[in-house]
Amino acid sequence: MHKHEIMGLIDTIIEENRVAVLATVDTGGAPHLRWMTPGCIHERPGTIFMVSSSRFSKVEQIQNNPNAELMVQSRALDKIINIRGKINLLNNPSIRSETLECIGRHLHTFWNLNQPENELVVLELVIEQAVVYLPQKGSRISVDFSGED
Repeated sequence: MHKHEIMGLIDTIIEENRVAVLATVDTGGAPHLRWMTPGCIHERPGTIFMVSSSRFSKVEQIQNNPNAELMVQSRALDKIINIRGKINLLNNPSIRSETLECIGRHLHTFWNLNQPENELVVLELVIEQAVVYLPQKGSRISVDFSGED
């Protein structure tokens, strides 16, 4: 499998489910998992975008350690993808607008809990590795994103 095929699969699963699990690590080394609403912006390949409030603990965790992992899965659980990379915290109005255009309509719970848009920060996960698990086939495919396709 090539990077563009994995990105297509990631995009399809995200479009189907609109949720993922994000793992970060705090300064004491303890892992933290939380549900997120990710999106792929096709003009920015090799990245996945999410939003958070700047006052949430995940933002501080990412500032201290940008390494993170995102897990997406198909509804049938026949495809599970673990996506590793580094997260950049972005406050650029242009990328915020692109991200909200991509995922904003799926953030109902987020908007109910977080009103001030000026506290919104974009989480840009730059993919370094993706591992596709096909449990029904007993298959595991790992793709490194750092090299050429």
